[in-house]
Amino acid sequence: MTLTHIPGVDDVLGGCRLDRLAARGGMGVVYEATQLALGRRVAVKVISPQLADDPEFRERFGREARVAASVHHPNIVDVYDAGEQDGVLYLVMRFVDGVDLRTVLRGEPRLAPARAVRIVSDVADALDAAHAAGLIHRDVTPSNILLSGAGPDERAALTDFGLVKHVDSQGATRTGTWFGTLAFVAPEALRDDPVDGRADVYALGCLLYRMLTGSVPFARDSDAATIAAHLHDAPPRPSQAAGVDPAFDAVIARALAKEPADRYASAGAFAQAAQAALRGEDVDPASERTAIAHGATAEPGLAPDEDVTRRVPPATEATRVAPAAARPAPRHHAAAPKPAAAKPPRRTGTLLVIALFAALVGGAAAIAINQAVNPQSPRRPARPLPKTPIRPALEPYQTAAYSAQVPRSWKTVADDVDEGDYVESHWRAPYPGHAELAIVYRTGSTVAPDRIATAARGRMAADPTYSEVAFGPISLNGDDAQRWVYGVQGQARVNWYLNPCGTSIAVYGSSRPSEFLRWAPTFRAVAASVQPSCS
Repeated sequence: MTLTHIPGVDDVLGGCRLDRLAARGGMGVVYEATQLALGRRVAVKVISPQLADDPEFRERFGREARVAASVHHPNIVDVYDAGEQDGVLYLVMRFVDGVDLRTVLRGEPRLAPARAVRIVSDVADALDAAHAAGLIHRDVTPSNILLSGAGPDERAALTDFGLVKHVDSQGATRTGTWFGTLAFVAPEALRDDPVDGRADVYALGCLLYRMLTGSVPFARDSDAATIAAHLHDAPPRPSQAAGVDPAFDAVIARALAKEPADRYASAGAFAQAAQAALRGEDVDPASERTAIAHGATAEPGLAPDEDVTRRVPPATEATRVAPAAARPAPRHHAAAPKPAAAKPPRRTGTLLVIALFAALVGGAAAIAINQAVNPQSPRRPARPLPKTPIRPALEPYQTAAYSAQVPRSWKTVADDVDEGDYVESHWRAPYPGHAELAIVYRTGSTVAPDRIATAARGRMAADPTYSEVAFGPISLNGDDAQRWVYGVQGQARVNWYLNPCGTSIAVYGSSRPSEFLRWAPTFRAVAASVQPSCS
């Protein structure tokens, strides 16, 4: 196909006026543009004519653009539209007012470890969302990561899903070829083996190594040598670069394992391990994290036992509607035995890891508990607990987003803690109990409870210790909800998901299997008591 005119500044393409050339890449050029019908600022990617002339690429482009357009996540650049005009293929995307990571690394070859891990965490949230919908990105590189904001408010967004491949689209990639940037390509892609989301985990590991050390992990003099290194050479240790904690060595080694089965099972699990390494903790290779709708994900750092539960005072109109900012900020403590920090870590690999928010593709999301039981002192004699159900003893609890009844004598671990993308409250049963309860929420979410639960269930089902007891829709306080009862890693768990009015809420209960019957009525009573403020 011969194009008579390649669009440029001031041209109108797909209903968008091209205002300014913003970037160039391997797939084409990107313009800052104005979508004329809505008057909003957008980014328009004009696909390279060389790619557009390839019939196979054109077929993939149309199919995958439709799939990518279903992705809605704060850390994924939304695709608004895609099409062809006068032989020109284009994508209309959300405009991110920032700079790509490649440009940042040109001026600042190495990033501070905290910043590097924060970027990896945002990208991991985006990848977990895509993977939950059956998409793999295949080109997780600095040029496809856009940064906006500054300092602790900096956020990373993943773009260029024109290279994604749907897991079910077998045969869409020509044998003997791969899509992606060689410095970040997983060995299985180079071997032309089947590729899944763990190839993106590999690329994310290469990305973290690049940000920490200033070089890619397998820098060689030729493409052939680079390919051989990806296939056969042991992952380098980032600690060989000055200022990089040796704790990152194990994290990078696992992310860059030659066989996909030896890597982290999810991008989120890799990000969690990187967070632990940043804190100087021993990395738990079995730790995982999951996500819930419409938010970037991060496991909160859980505080040690401290009873800071906000008891609801006698009901007044002021206390019913008081915004979160008007309440005293909950006290925070570092979860790891390190010197006190000004702010608690957002992830923890050694204490209970609780539900987190992350918008998943097509509005789906996942919420799950991934915890290690809080051990009591081994010198303290254990008192056996009765296995019969206990009558719930509850007291009022209220946040800006919901009111509920929570266990009266339980220890507060997190009291309406704002983690940036979601808010979490968490309680622990008194000794000698080993039960945990958590309520997490995110406002402004339209994700249906069944979509959240289904995505979480699909991820958890991969754990070889997983066993399901019940899963399905129920009515909770007259609204549609989803209940999920299961066991995993020696824990019995029950989750409820609801969103009656634009606030996604998840209630989690977890205990040892031997205690589950004792605490089940308490978990159910708490879930039934939750009343979103928006309703």
